[in-house]
Amino acid sequence: LVLVPVLLVTTVIPALIGVVIRPPLLQALERAQALNVEITSVRAGWFSSDIHVSAESSIFSPDGLSSVTRQAILHLNHGPIMWHLYDTMFAVADIRLLPASPGLEPVTTDADLSNFSGAGLLRLDGQGMLRFDAITGFTAFAGDHWLETRASWPASSSWQGWQAVLRDMQLTLSIDANATALRQSPAAEALAVYQRQGWTRISNGRARTAIHVQDELLDINGIMIPMGLFLDSQ
Repeated sequence: LVLVPVLLVTTVIPALIGVVIRPPLLQALERAQALNVEITSVRAGWFSSDIHVSAESSIFSPDGLSSVTRQAILHLNHGPIMWHLYDTMFAVADIRLLPASPGLEPVTTDADLSNFSGAGLLRLDGQGMLRFDAITGFTAFAGDHWLETRASWPASSSWQGWQAVLRDMQLTLSIDANATALRQSPAAEALAVYQRQGWTRISNGRARTAIHVQDELLDINGIMIPMGLFLDSQ
């Protein structure tokens, strides 16, 4: 009797979680139109999955003009119990973004990791809330940039589509961008506009933005915008 729930948790549930979390991740990647993301292959495993993608964008080039292609692997370890984690008993997924060689193999050398890398953890707490913590570093316009995010929303909202998640979500996103690189790129004009509007603050060569979403309000560096302006948009 003891072995039955143990076998259920350790063998059956990881596969079910993989079935649930792969489709929204694939949909999110397909919506990344600015990077022209193409999903080249998906390896759906019992305990882990690999999503191989190819992204093409001019932001990857030093001058921001020529289009450059990057290969990546989004590696998922689907829970529920991950013994290397000390802060939670029920981790839904451990997510890693890794550069890949043209043969779609993970790359681990420091030179290649300078392009991008990321890690995130999706977990379910005792109140039925999904919590996602992640950090990503990447190179764009020959500069280094960082994104760090924390988000939480009711697990029940996940079954109602992205708009329901957005309405119920509490999110904090910190952007730390290389302002010097952006000023020397085609994004210089946009950076100047964001600075005038107060959406970014530049100090010591870094452009920093703090974004908060709560109670259907979007807060960008203290400037409040109703989320209703975006909820009817794709």
